[in-house]
Amino acid sequence: MEEPLTFGKNYAVLNLDLMAILIDSVKHTPEGRVFISNCSRWNDAVHKEDPQPLVIFTTLFFNPGRPELAEGKPFHRLIDAFDLFEAGSAAVQITRHFMIGEKDIVLQKTRWYAGAGNGMEQILKAQNIDTVILSGLSLSGVVMSTVYRLFDLDYHIYVISDNVLELPTDHHENCAKVMLDTLLPKMNVKVITLDQALRVLERS
Repeated sequence: MEEPLTFGKNYAVLNLDLMAILIDSVKHTPEGRVFISNCSRWNDAVHKEDPQPLVIFTTLFFNPGRPELAEGKPFHRLIDAFDLFEAGSAAVQITRHFMIGEKDIVLQKTRWYAGAGNGMEQILKAQNIDTVILSGLSLSGVVMSTVYRLFDLDYHIYVISDNVLELPTDHHENCAKVMLDTLLPKMNVKVITLDQALRVLERS
């Protein structure tokens, strides 16, 4: 008989790139509306926990002059047509759809990986975290990049399938079949639904 899922006692909730510019690009699509509702439901439940687990939000932005970007390199070309991602701009703020608690941590990042250019790995280590639960967009970007890195660092990883979204949204179904249904299970990464995550949260 399979043992019930548990996050254990040393887990962190990672909300990846729930920033205004990305949420605004999907909020009028059916997939986007469901995604926002699911992430909000999860975020609210996490903040009702006592004690509250470690919650980290990430957002992509660059300092004035964008010294973190190398002109013409792959990541620069990827994002340059989308936005400047300037520090302090409305575009890079965590969208109002999601409550940020006073104990939550909001980290700047400078590449796809959630820990790029910030102290996330140091925070997780200092807080004795051994398990992470991921939500965010895009699935093929920040979510998968973060999964691969934290897998290599020996974290137990849960991805909430209802709380990830691919961009553009009409690519989500095909990407999810490959990444959530095939790649992540092959890595022994747990892919769970929102309802499963809420039940496990109550037990953890």
